[in-house]
Amino acid sequence: MAVAVAASAGVLAGTSIAGAQPTLLEILADASTGSAGSTGDTPVDTKTYSGDATYFNAGLGSCGGMSANTDYVVAISASIWTRALCGKRIMAMSGMRSVTVTIVDTCPGCAAGDLDFSPAAFKKLGNLSDGRIPITWHFID
Repeated sequence: MAVAVAASAGVLAGTSIAGAQPTLLEILADASTGSAGSTGDTPVDTKTYSGDATYFNAGLGSCGGMSANTDYVVAISASIWTRALCGKRIMAMSGMRSVTVTIVDTCPGCAAGDLDFSPAAFKKLGNLSDGRIPITWHFID
């Protein structure tokens, strides 16, 4: 479990897993402030992530609010989710298409770079019949 937490935190913080790792306290402090590194100087994680996009039926999310399938919302991988990410916005791209979404939930089955979109948001990137599409994404706040 500790290895998975360190690896996931490294992905969130943009650090190399092979290099020196921040302490758990530094990781938690960074997640709560939205900074990308342990210095606290960077207000937003500027790393570009890649993974797959899927979609889900929106409802009550891990952040505590209700969402509808027509909202532009997303569930982020449980391996990098923290409550501090609730309400943060992400811009996701697939080819020439993009969408801005708000984090409202966790995705237990998603790999670290994967995102699970509401149907309305997924449709901005591809067709629902695609089911799973490759994406890149980054935090915008």
